[in-house]
Amino acid sequence: MIITSIIADNFRKYAHLQLDNLPDSGLIALTGGNESGKSSIGDAIQFGLFGCTDQVKSEEAAKLIHWGASHASVALRLQHRGHEYRLVRSVDSEGNVAATLFSTEEEITLADTPETVERQIKALFGYYYGAYSKAFYWGQQNSNMKDGDSDNLRAMAGLKEHANISEQLEREQKERIDTLRELDARRQHTAQSIDTLHIDENQMSHLTKIVNDVEGRQQQLTLLGQRLNKESSAYPINLEKFQGIDSRSRKIGKWTFITLLIFLLALLTGLFFMFTPEWGNKLLSSLSISLRESLGQGAIRLASITALIGAILLVYGWYVDVRRLRPLQTQARNLTNALEESYQACTQPVSRSLATDSTDYLVEKHIDLPEVSTTHPDMAVVPEWIKTASQYKAKALYVHSAADILNAGLSNRSDELNEHLDVIKTDINAIQQQLDHQAKLQALVSQQETSLEQERRQQVVTTIAVDLLKQDASHSIERFNQLVKTHCPDLLQRFTQKHYKSLEISSDFSLKLLSEEKGDFLDFNEISTGTQRQVALAMRIALANALADATKTDKQMLFLDEPFAFFDPERTNNTLHSLAETSKGIVSQIWLTAQTKPEGIKLAQVINCQRGNTTLKA
Repeated sequence: MIITSIIADNFRKYAHLQLDNLPDSGLIALTGGNESGKSSIGDAIQFGLFGCTDQVKSEEAAKLIHWGASHASVALRLQHRGHEYRLVRSVDSEGNVAATLFSTEEEITLADTPETVERQIKALFGYYYGAYSKAFYWGQQNSNMKDGDSDNLRAMAGLKEHANISEQLEREQKERIDTLRELDARRQHTAQSIDTLHIDENQMSHLTKIVNDVEGRQQQLTLLGQRLNKESSAYPINLEKFQGIDSRSRKIGKWTFITLLIFLLALLTGLFFMFTPEWGNKLLSSLSISLRESLGQGAIRLASITALIGAILLVYGWYVDVRRLRPLQTQARNLTNALEESYQACTQPVSRSLATDSTDYLVEKHIDLPEVSTTHPDMAVVPEWIKTASQYKAKALYVHSAADILNAGLSNRSDELNEHLDVIKTDINAIQQQLDHQAKLQALVSQQETSLEQERRQQVVTTIAVDLLKQDASHSIERFNQLVKTHCPDLLQRFTQKHYKSLEISSDFSLKLLSEEKGDFLDFNEISTGTQRQVALAMRIALANALADATKTDKQMLFLDEPFAFFDPERTNNTLHSLAETSKGIVSQIWLTAQTKPEGIKLAQVINCQRGNTTLKA
């Protein structure tokens, strides 16, 4: 790729810059003193192609605008592989960049955004800005090589990023080792904290069973109190009913008995007259036969009637007993049972109604378990009232008194159980807090172990990455050395007047030159500054040729900013002739800046830049 035209408006030093009909081969000299605008032309080429310069990044492109203007633009005409292109790029004061790439032959737009232009340039020319700046642009910041400029050599070999990544990974490995130690120490500390808790995990289920046992007993007392209230409330009505029905039952029994006697007497009399008439004649001889027969028949009829009445009385009596008395007697038994159970609950310690484990725990906690739950003075006569109430012989007042006394005792017993529950639940809460704390610590341990495992895996991955980078770097060093051996010896001899014919690049990219006079390799810092710059320039041109070959271009431009700084006249002249010879190859269009016009060499074009002029046409 070579440049045939440059037009720039409001760019750096220039309000307007126009360079037309630029030669496609030979040396193009940009001459002038300091601040005359020579480097601005190189910056215009860089910005036009890639939207940035060596000093100004793409996101700071607004700094390239000429003072007092609101925008800047650069238009380049390019030739590549026999085709012509026009590339226009602009930037406004807000930093907004626009770019368009045209095919002048086909009169079509190939790309119209900075992103698509960048991709299209890579597709056409075969490189991005990074490769261009390393191979085809020589700035003053690249000319001072220390120890052979090993950092720049790495960049040329494509290993600068390798080195940066390797150093970063190695730093990360050291930090990761410290992190692993710290994480492991934290994990061990957390695990020790768990061990010091001494939590019996079975204790929680044990206490839960005790709570359920105590609460179950408390619920029984509540239900017992409800039963007691219900049965005792019904007792007065049931007593009144029982007394009335019992009296009726007694009367029915009495009349049934009388009817039974009449039935027996009438039956015997009738049978007597029917089956023993002789005896009847003897005993009742004074009565007529017809009268005696009437008496016998009447007795039989009376027996039949009394039998019927007796049967009715028996059925009625059975009904009264079964349907009326027995339900009342059942309710009396229910009342008696409620009173008896309540009495037992109030006069026996809680330990008798709880499970053995519950009792043992309460005893272990030194909890007082009183024998009775009430000290009411009438408590002694409650059993007698219970006994008489079962037969409806107790007065309703006594039953109510007994129920009140027992209800008070049940309430006290329930309060007692509440106190026991408070103690147990306090212990449960304490254990639960310990279990929660243990769970948090265990979760923390798990998290720490996960972090440890991730760090260990990352350590392995990083180690593999470092090894792979070293292997790749080794291959790249070999390839770069091959490139240098292919392109550099001839250039090196021409640029150093055959004082140095060969060079060697070590694995750490330190540079050594083979001295014919010494008969051995010299370290780069052993040669003069001028020779160092000549070697650096030879390396740059060698790389430019290599990249041009790799991208299969027919012609390539090269921009050299002040390449002869600190050169003596003889070295400058020799270098110029070497560059002129180089321009006959693929790298044909060579731009160079100088304070004055180089003498004694044929130049393809000389462009004179003058300090103070903001307009340049050539």
